[in-house]
Amino acid sequence: MNVTEAISYIEATHKFGTRLGLDSMRLLLNAMDNPQDKLKFIHIAGTNGKGSTSTMIATVLKTAGYNTGLFTSPFLEAFNERIQLNNEPIDDDSLVAATTFVKERIEVLLEQGEPHPTEFEMVTAVGLQYFYEKQVDFVVLEVGMGGRLDATNIIKDPLAVVIMGISNDHTDYLGNTLAEIAYEKAAIIKEGSDVVVYPQDPEALKVILDFAESKNANTVLVNPDDISILSHTTHDQTLKYRGDHLYLDGFSLKLLGDHQSLNCLTALEVIALLIRKGYSITSGQIKKALANVVFPGRFEIFRENPVILIDGAHNSNGIQAFVNNMKQYFPNRTINLFFGMLEDKDIEESLSYLVPIASTIHTLTPNSDRAMPADKMAALISTSYGKSVDFYDNMDDAVNSINLTRTNEVNVFVGSLYMIGEARTLIRKNLL
Repeated sequence: MNVTEAISYIEATHKFGTRLGLDSMRLLLNAMDNPQDKLKFIHIAGTNGKGSTSTMIATVLKTAGYNTGLFTSPFLEAFNERIQLNNEPIDDDSLVAATTFVKERIEVLLEQGEPHPTEFEMVTAVGLQYFYEKQVDFVVLEVGMGGRLDATNIIKDPLAVVIMGISNDHTDYLGNTLAEIAYEKAAIIKEGSDVVVYPQDPEALKVILDFAESKNANTVLVNPDDISILSHTTHDQTLKYRGDHLYLDGFSLKLLGDHQSLNCLTALEVIALLIRKGYSITSGQIKKALANVVFPGRFEIFRENPVILIDGAHNSNGIQAFVNNMKQYFPNRTINLFFGMLEDKDIEESLSYLVPIASTIHTLTPNSDRAMPADKMAALISTSYGKSVDFYDNMDDAVNSINLTRTNEVNVFVGSLYMIGEARTLIRKNLL
């Protein structure tokens, strides 16, 4: 098996769809001698901000000298991005070896009449096996969807649980109310867990705190007043943090936007918790990590004359944060917008934030069977807002349509991560 065959084998299981529940995962990991039971986890759930916060935590731990695994989804440009060791994607040989190991166990289970694991269950199993083989000190583990029945919730006793912001998403699976969704995500909290909770809607917060209390968990509520933005440029922002147990003056964060300052604050509360548990992490190491942290596809600026940027804001909360960033970093500029979204997202609310800031609008179809087709999206915007909208059948044409002589324009690709990754690849190839 080579790396192409390994990835094809995993992705072919997409046909088994989404199956929430832990029975299949438990069978598979039992067959693998339960690598997850030999690892230490920081488990992160939530609707928005999981990836940024996970990456910040992992970068700090790596900078502090710890061998650190990071499990995240989806990938932007290459499958290997989903499983990282010290901020580097899993190498092809290791991916093949771990996939082969998992495949052999699956074949035995199938012979015994057990159901085939889903794609996400397989990726999770491959990641856990790789992290075990690399003897990592920590795994920063991002939930795939929800929490309670997510494959990652097979772990038993995380060092820390993080609940990021919760909003309506994946309602077909997680429930129709914020309270129902919050319950699904809070259910990664285990007996006696230490839990860091991002600022929440009151309805969601009550559910989280009630669940934490039922598990005798210790909760840290992230307080937005503990962090402030001192200044910002299109390259970084300078922040000040005053927590109960950790203080950082005038440090640089490479990730941009008010929402990233709150994600950073959440990450810092996790780091402070680990320090209280006895792990050695210095203020200097934290500052160095945050000044250099990289998370592609999140308000990522490639050039400034004209501006070309991408943002994987894929639901209404993310779009709202993106629009706030645009007003803060590029006020009164001409916005040339390229947009695509999955059909099961809150498209109309997202458009209500996005359309008013755009001078010209182009639509694209994300690379997903759940995507809203570009022509349908264009018609929706045109009908609802009376704007002229065109659509592109492929990303190459969209990227190549950017006029580099219009130096005052801000060219933006925003929406589904299944679209943003392709845009990133072609922008770097064709326009830089």
